[in-house]
Amino acid sequence: MPRYHFDLVDSETVADERGAELPDDMKAMDVAEEIARRLLEEHPELKGRHFSILVTNDDGEEVGRMPLDVLH
Repeated sequence: MPRYHFDLVDSETVADERGAELPDDMKAMDVAEEIARRLLEEHPELKGRHFSILVTNDDGEEVGRMPLDVLH
């Protein structure tokens, strides 16, 4: 099963060192949305500051981004 990493990014990166094994890119993006929602719930001050969850595979290739600012 592929491993994905979920980094919090703006002008700097807070790296996800461990990652998670997930079945595919679609599930990885679902997890990114869950992480983003939880972050905003716990840290509402992040809204409007252009943070995103960057999803990469184990090869370091970008799978997608989940901007915190687009969540409601």
